[in-house]
Order: sequence, then C-alpha cells, then structure tokens
Amino acid sequence: MNILKSFFFTILYYVFLNIIGLWILIIPIETEYLFVLKYQHFITSIIVLFSVYILFRVFKRFDSLKFTKTENKFYIIAVVLGIVFVFLQPFLKIIYYQKIPESFFPYKFSLENLSYLSVITSILIVPITEELFFRNYLQNELTKTYKPIIAIVLASFLFALIHVPIISLFFEFSEFNMRQAYIALFGGLISGVMLYKSKSILPSIIFHMFWNLTSWVLV
Repeated sequence: MNILKSFFFTILYYVFLNIIGLWILIIPIETEYLFVLKYQHFITSIIVLFSVYILFRVFKRFDSLKFTKTENKFYIIAVVLGIVFVFLQPFLKIIYYQKIPESFFPYKFSLENLSYLSVITSILIVPITEELFFRNYLQNELTKTYKPIIAIVLASFLFALIHVPIISLFFEFSEFNMRQAYIALFGGLISGVMLYKSKSILPSIIFHMFWNLTSWVLV
C-alpha cells in the first residue's frame, strides 16, 4: 500500500464514521430522545466496529482481524505506557503552545466519568476499532511498501488526522484546535512501535485502552 492509498482509506473511514453517527437523526423527536442520546456513542461505536469486522472479512483481510498472542512483558509495558503517556502530555503541550501553561499539571483524580456509558465506550470499544484499522491494517500494509519506521509514522499521522476537529470549522461556538490531533500523533507512534515490537495488535489495544482510561479518571 502506498501513501495515497492509505490516505484515501483513512478519508473513507472518517466519512463512514460520521455517516454512521447520523443514525440518531432517524429517531423521532417525540420518542425518549434523551434516552437515545445517552446510548448514541455506544451504539455508533458498536456499528462501526462490526462494520470494520465485516469489511475485513468481505475483502479477505483476515490478517487484520488476528489477535495474536505475544510475550507477557508487552502487555505490562502497554499498561504502563498507557498510564504514563497521559502524565507526559503536559510536556507535549509546552511544545504545542510554545509556553508553559499557568496550570502545568491540572489533573485531579476522579472516577465520576466512569459512570457514563459513552466514556466506557471510549475506553473499551473505540480503541479496538481504531487499532484494528490504523495499526493492524494500515500500518501492516504500509510496512509491505516502506521501512517499518516510515510505516509507523505514516499510520500515526493518519490516526492523528481523524482527530482533527473539522466539524468545528462550520460552527462558531466550537473552537478549532489541533491539540487533540497533536497528542494523538504521539499516542499513535507509541502504539505503532508496540505493534512492531510485539508482532501483535493486543498490546496496542491495551495501551490505547489505558491511555483513554487514564485520560478520563484524571480530569
């Protein structure tokens, strides 16, 4: 797979992701709309995960669905890195903003967010879909054409790309900020290296899960 093809598939993934999210529009307003909104992210994420699984099977990309086991040390490293990465983000933000924020380490531990289904979805389901697509599929395919380091960087850049808040460009009340994509780039690099070293997608998924988990409990 070359760069243009990987970029094209990423755009398709992003568009598909947003189209699937529009299912909420078919729900009549007179129904329990707030109840539906509560489960919107969960339902959308399940549909996307299932769709990716079906597409890989239809196009016979069975390697992209393999959850190969690896050495136990990689699972431990994945957990540690997932937690540590969140604590490293204030330093990354210094580079991004080119100054030291007034509140350099603003984290406060709280489990309150874990009571929301949308948060649990972001921790347990979203990482599986994203890692299967960007690491187990794109990165592995890019590795067939480019050197591993280049494939890791390209897959990480494409992963960061879907975190660019393009929708905010169309609404004045939403600020356009590249910070999330910037952080996602570094997270993607770590995840990509995990896949390359362990030869398994499982450590990458675990890293991503603990990255999201730590981000939600440190508010």
